[in-house]
Amino acid sequence: MKLPPDLADAAELRAKALGYASWSAYIKALIRYDLVVQGHHTLTLPWSHQPPDKQDEIDAHLLTLTKRGAGERGQLLEHILERVRDPARVVEGLREAA
Repeated sequence: MKLPPDLADAAELRAKALGYASWSAYIKALIRYDLVVQGHHTLTLPWSHQPPDKQDEIDAHLLTLTKRGAGERGQLLEHILERVRDPARVVEGLREAA
């Protein structure tokens, strides 16, 4: 599987920041974490149903956040989760967060 460039770059940066030996080790850890938690993907699942160009916009925003070392948290995350109910507004919400 090949990842879009911005998503791959963000994953590589995050893997290094967390101390993983490689990008592959990071991806394996994410899968394992998901399997342990068994949580709902209320934020990311709607993103997966967006057209590729919208997903690319989300990935570009996430790469920007990763480069800054600041994710979406707290009230901002809650605001974004509210927008997830209407996937067409996901990118709009991310732009406002920037």
